[in-house]
Amino acid sequence: MRILKKIWRPILALALLFVLVKKGPFNLEQLQAVILKPDILVFGLGIMFLQVVLFTWRWKIFVDQVTKAPFFQVLKMTLVGMFFNFFIPGGVGGDIVKALELSKDKSATRAQTLSTVMSDRVFGLFAMITFSSIFLLYENFHAPTSSIAHFTYISVLAWVGMTATLLFLPLIFSQIAKHLTNRSSKVFTVLEKLISSLHFTFKTFRNFKIQGKSLAISLVAQLAAIYFMYYVVIQLNTPPPSFLVFFSLCCFGFVAAALPIMPGGIGVGQYAFYILFSPISPELGQSTITAITVLQVFQLTYALLGGLIFSLNPKAKKEAIEHEAKTLN
Repeated sequence: MRILKKIWRPILALALLFVLVKKGPFNLEQLQAVILKPDILVFGLGIMFLQVVLFTWRWKIFVDQVTKAPFFQVLKMTLVGMFFNFFIPGGVGGDIVKALELSKDKSATRAQTLSTVMSDRVFGLFAMITFSSIFLLYENFHAPTSSIAHFTYISVLAWVGMTATLLFLPLIFSQIAKHLTNRSSKVFTVLEKLISSLHFTFKTFRNFKIQGKSLAISLVAQLAAIYFMYYVVIQLNTPPPSFLVFFSLCCFGFVAAALPIMPGGIGVGQYAFYILFSPISPELGQSTITAITVLQVFQLTYALLGGLIFSLNPKAKKEAIEHEAKTLN
């Protein structure tokens, strides 16, 4: 059972990659040719460095609400988190390691540091849904098509649902709790734990200053990464759709790639981008697979740097291994 728990995610992701390679859209020769171009290499490494810095800055906004940590320290923890997200398919993810590292100075509990990571994740997801909704609404108004309208409805409904949940779920839950006679039910207990774990997120979501900063940082970070992918697609001589449509569909793809199935979103990300873009044209589906893979390669480069930082801290390594053992047990 323990072995199955460790390997089902990689098996699923590798199966998705196998299907893509077998069907033809995952072109390894195309990937090798484009990634060795000097302009792609320099552009990609620069864009990824910018993203790492921006995501570190966004997380630090939430960290500052519970404890004070230098930016460089938070940056190191972000890189270590990237390493775990890429290389550890088990119970310990990069988010947990980041939280453990942050709580070491004793000025914040592990529960508090975990809440900062969770809030950063939720705000990042909210930002992508917000941007895709705005851009798709704009594009649907100026050049409506049935495929764009479909994604517009999904995006707007997701935004409304997520906003309503973050704003009103605690209030709705408290009202239900007042009139509930049996509070020992499993559903109530699970929901109570969820509300409690997201308390910090609900609180910061109502802080428009924090929300505004998070949205602004997320916009710049996503624009940089998606423009890089757009540039790769153009270099492959594939006509892309308008940048607003491309950006919005990439947001859907990033959300799918963020699902905790395979480290780094490998496999799941490729399949998601193919499903999203191949209806426009098969060539575009193939090119976006190459583009997301190139982006993941540059992410891997910085993840390896995080692994080097982590390997130089034997105490952190020991704690992470112990936590992994507890999780599996």
